[in-house]
Amino acid sequence: MKQVKKSPRAKKGRKAGIIAAGAVVMMYSALFPLYRVGDYIPCALLAILIGKVVSIMGAGLDVSTRNREDAAKARQVEELPLSGDEGADAVIARGQEMLHQIRAENDAILDEALSAQMDELERLCVQIFTTVAEKPAKAPQIRKFMNYYLPTTLKVLGSYRMMDQRGVSAEDMAAARSEAIRGMGMVLTACQKQLDNLYKDTILDVSTDIDVMEQMLKRDGYAGEFRASSPSATAASAQMKATNPKVIPAEDEDFVSFYSQDRRKQ
Repeated sequence: MKQVKKSPRAKKGRKAGIIAAGAVVMMYSALFPLYRVGDYIPCALLAILIGKVVSIMGAGLDVSTRNREDAAKARQVEELPLSGDEGADAVIARGQEMLHQIRAENDAILDEALSAQMDELERLCVQIFTTVAEKPAKAPQIRKFMNYYLPTTLKVLGSYRMMDQRGVSAEDMAAARSEAIRGMGMVLTACQKQLDNLYKDTILDVSTDIDVMEQMLKRDGYAGEFRASSPSATAASAQMKATNPKVIPAEDEDFVSFYSQDRRKQ
């Protein structure tokens, strides 16, 4: 039995229709007395008609919003930046191709939970490939991600879609769906960790910069005692022993741009 994806727009339209139908019943009963069974028939018909119209309109209005969101996601994939480094750009191009395949599977698999997971996978992949474009030297760090995790994910999704399209029994499809959702959950966790790992050195650099600034503030009498907040405090203290210490400029803006963006799940 095929799992039908109940989209948020459909739920929103249905809820609006029910509210509209209830409002019609209340208004009708206030204007016209409902004494006999026959009095309820026109009221019910009018409520059903108005509710259906509002439901369709509500779902339709949300369709345009959903279409804009899908178009924005598609543009992010199509407009993935390149680094100018041949090796890194080859990785980005291959990643872009696999993102197209993920989107195709997302369109073909009518399951709300899996669709949400594929949306999140696409979002994380876009962030990973954008980071590689900005830092080409990090391309080797995502080798296993590219050569195993993404291809295996696509294989699982393709197998699930084929089973769904071939009319496999409801019991077997339920088991396959459970396994697919579990596997996608593991892949999403791995993707997030992969993205975090790409920024570990940047986090360390920022921590070192802050520790150096802390030591300078204390030396110049602009701040009281601070508690060391990172393992890099020792390195910062050693650097401050130099004859003319200089503040390390924050040359890498990727950390700020990455952690300041909205990471809300779509």
